[in-house]
Parts: sequence; structure tokens; C-alpha cells
Amino acid sequence: MKKLLLLLGACVLTACAHSPIQIQVHPQVEVAPEDLGAGRTVRVRGVNKLPGGGLGSLGGVYASDDQVQLANNVENAVAQTLADGFAGWNFRPVESAADVQVIANLTGLRYDSPDKIYTSKVDTEAEIQLEVKIGGATYYGNYRSSGKDRSLIKPDRGEVETRINGLLSATLQRAFEDEKLKNFLRDNR
Repeated sequence: MKKLLLLLGACVLTACAHSPIQIQVHPQVEVAPEDLGAGRTVRVRGVNKLPGGGLGSLGGVYASDDQVQLANNVENAVAQTLADGFAGWNFRPVESAADVQVIANLTGLRYDSPDKIYTSKVDTEAEIQLEVKIGGATYYGNYRSSGKDRSLIKPDRGEVETRINGLLSATLQRAFEDEKLKNFLRDNR
């Protein structure tokens, strides 16, 4: 009987362990149409400057095994979202030399539960440094979003993916709401 209970307990504990969660990043922005580009070309490039090792942990007893990792190319996803936004401002995205050069450095993206015994708090954060060059003029913008969520149970992959994409979308949205960036684009036509 003791052996059966020990075996059952071991099975339950093993079932609680997770492997790393792989999430797809696909941020979205809503850009009010505006003629800031006047048909000029724009080249957008994303650069992943995240430290290695994933985005963080889901927390809980197996926190070291429950890591959140990216499943797709985050620099391409960020670049595509920005290019789509600039197209809404009447820029023409291209892959080669362009009138306007945009570099988006992803310097922060984190999903982490500081609780190692159980999951109740989740800290999230995204940070992007934007560099926009037109001729000899350059504009630098830093955009950041963060959040603190509560969760009674360990979130699944879908919930983690939704939170990360929402956070990254909010961060990129800040760039398209930045009046200083808009003025820079207007002043350097």
C-alpha cells in the first residue's frame, strides 16, 4: 500500500513539471491614417538585444524548468508591425535603401513570476529603443510598458502569449502616439 501511494505521489509531482513554453510574438498597432510620409520609402529593421535564456519563469515549484521562450523571430515580427504602422502614415516600406531608416532595438521583454513555491504574481515588461534617420537627422525614442498581474493558477501557453503580445503591442503603440516622432517626420520631409 505504501509503495502504491509513493508511486501515485511521484506521478502527481511529475505531472506538475512543465517543459519550457514556446510563444509566438505577433504584436499589432492601430495607426490613424496621416500623410506624414508623403509616399517616401522607409526601411524598418528589428534588432534583438535581449539577454539570452528566455523571458523568465512561470514560477511555482518547477520554476527553473518552466521557462518562457520565443518560438519565432522577434526582430522580424517587430519590424513588420512597425512597417505596417508607417504604411498607415503613407510611407512605402522597402527592403533596400530608403528615404527613411528605422532601427527598432528590442532591449527588454520579460515575463516572470517571482513566486517560486506557487504562482500568484506575474511581472511583465517590454522596452524598445527606436532610431529614425532621415538624411543627416536622427530621432531617438525609448518606449516602455510594464505590468503586474495576478494569477491563481499557473497560466497556459495561450495566456502567456496573449500577455506578451499585448505588452509588446502597447509598447509599439506608444511610438505611433509620440508627437515628437510625428513632428520629426514632418520637419524632415
